[in-house]
Amino acid sequence: MLDWRDRTLGIVIGVVIGVGVVVAFVFLLSEQTVDAPSLSTDRVAAGGSEGEHREHESRRQAKPSQPSPPAPPPPVATVRIAGGAPPPGGPAELHYRQGDDVRLIVVSDSTVDVQLTGYGLARTVPANQPTEIEVEASRAGTYGLIVADSHIDVARITVRAGAR
Repeated sequence: MLDWRDRTLGIVIGVVIGVGVVVAFVFLLSEQTVDAPSLSTDRVAAGGSEGEHREHESRRQAKPSQPSPPAPPPPVATVRIAGGAPPPGGPAELHYRQGDDVRLIVVSDSTVDVQLTGYGLARTVPANQPTEIEVEASRAGTYGLIVADSHIDVARITVRAGAR
């Protein structure tokens, strides 16, 4: 028969293991969920690859005394909606600088209304008809492109302060 010390030790070990599992999920596995928040601002802009981003950064740092050429406009990003929700990989993460043109092509398997929070922009996306959305990134912050009926993010648009 177990005495009170053994029971207390068992409870403490159980609590520590439980807290460890929750912490591991939050910090290691939560980026894989559909509604995962993103704290990183170093993500690659839509359409670019990690290598291109690093190469561009190293060129910019290598010659600080020379003026850099004007940045090309951000590419048109495609946002896919399936069943009123983002694809299994989660909402598209799109990054722009203040003053850039946010250019999106939204494709849905059913007719949905989408809204860009913070910008007061709303569009109806007909089923299987790519619909273009364009807006100037005039305010810094993170904004969701949501399905109006469900308020589910299908894209997260982060605008960094500072002009091009």
